[in-house]
Amino acid sequence: MARDALVDDYPPAIRERYGAQSAQSARGKRAAGVMGALNAVVFIAVPVAGMVDLHGRADGGLGFWRAFVFGALLWLALVVFDLVVLDWWPFCTVQPRFMVLPGTEGMAEYRDYGFHWRVLAPRPVPWPLLTAFGYGAVVGAVSVMAETLF
Repeated sequence: MARDALVDDYPPAIRERYGAQSAQSARGKRAAGVMGALNAVVFIAVPVAGMVDLHGRADGGLGFWRAFVFGALLWLALVVFDLVVLDWWPFCTVQPRFMVLPGTEGMAEYRDYGFHWRVLAPRPVPWPLLTAFGYGAVVGAVSVMAETLF
């Protein structure tokens, strides 16, 4: 773990107080890289495992629309999990020491639940939520291609 691995995702006031140190350390960059790789595995492995399971249960294959709905709902579930379990619970509520940047202890911005919601659903277009449709379309297209090839 590195406290500064996700420094770019912290509320602006926290980043500002963290100040000159706001650039990631070498350890922070490595930790961010590892977390990014783990995210990539989750976003690929989970739908593949789910699609294999669903394909075995579906009569006549999945087609595009079943896979699309699965992908979109999976994306929304991951986004809600990220918001509630990874942002609101530890960052805003528990505030473990490894998540609090040095020199920013006790800042009210750590308890700003709205910040995480505004990042997820910015106005006027909540594009992070809308990416569920794109993810669903990719999962649907891959499902159709896999069923066609195999």
